[in-house]
Amino acid sequence: MSILFLRMNLLKIVCPPDIYMLEFPMRPHRKSARLRHKFPNMEALTVCAHLQLDPTCQGLSIVFSYAIQSFIKEFQLQAQITRNEPVHLALLVHGSNTSYITGFPNDASWHFVCTSWDGNTGEWVIWVDGAVVGSGNSLNSTSHIGGDGLFMIGQDQETYGGYNNDKALCGNVTQLYMWDRFLVKSEIQSMEKLYQLVISGLDPSLHHNLSFNSNKTCVAFDPASGKPINSLCTTHRGSVCLFPKGDHLLYDILKL
Repeated sequence: MSILFLRMNLLKIVCPPDIYMLEFPMRPHRKSARLRHKFPNMEALTVCAHLQLDPTCQGLSIVFSYAIQSFIKEFQLQAQITRNEPVHLALLVHGSNTSYITGFPNDASWHFVCTSWDGNTGEWVIWVDGAVVGSGNSLNSTSHIGGDGLFMIGQDQETYGGYNNDKALCGNVTQLYMWDRFLVKSEIQSMEKLYQLVISGLDPSLHHNLSFNSNKTCVAFDPASGKPINSLCTTHRGSVCLFPKGDHLLYDILKL
């Protein structure tokens, strides 16, 4: 169903107290979070996250960027911030980007943002708080997103794994989700409405290894129903482990 299911349990507790977030300061900075995972070739991709942008940090901010060795600008979500104007968003796929569309008010509030892209048709959609704010077709159709790349949160990769201080993200990110398929309206809206079930089901004070009675089933999130489900563990599932390294955070994807 999904290639990754990530919850950002990271740097700082904010209000409400059971939400954890990645916090990015004012530019210039080299802060980032990197996903250490062997990505496959992807014919479709959906990425969702809760964003809170700093309204005083004007200019272009890269929410996340995915690069491969042979092509740096493989997949990006860009946010254009202008004082007293709404935040404008654009999706970039393999060097081609959509026009900037009105995303959400520049109000320093949390917004749930999703981007979906289908390589067979080139169809793309940007969602904000469960509603479509932009869509189109023929964005790099009959193509795919290359595998074995590097996914970075908060930075534009001018070189593979590099930085661009002038385009660094200013704001906060929590609950990042990725699927290697094109999520439809009902699934996106289910995520937007019911994601707090995931938050309330986790206790950040627990630091112990947990085991289950059976190793034949795994708990996964089903975006179609908006509920946790039990599914057979026919393949390894990814889990995320965080450790600091310099100015960025690294995530190891552990096979369970």
